[in-house]
Amino acid sequence: MTDKERVTITIPAESAAALKRLAKEKRIESVSAYVTEAVEERLGREERAQRIIEGWAAEVERTSTEEWAEAVEWARASDRRGDDAGGAAA
Repeated sequence: MTDKERVTITIPAESAAALKRLAKEKRIESVSAYVTEAVEERLGREERAQRIIEGWAAEVERTSTEEWAEAVEWARASDRRGDDAGGAAA
């Protein structure tokens, strides 16, 4: 990763202390590296989940209107993003 941008985040004091301790003990490269890795992992999961949802939604939408409605309902109930879960149909 060559391009970097400074961002301020707020995390619970206990988490910040634990990260600082791990960095001081050389158990992690740095707090920034640790947070970057966690964010990249989460972004990857979100991207993979979105591709799965879009592919599944496109297939279900083509095969059954009733199943599509049920799928959108399930996705909205299951996905913290709420209304975004049905975005593949838009």
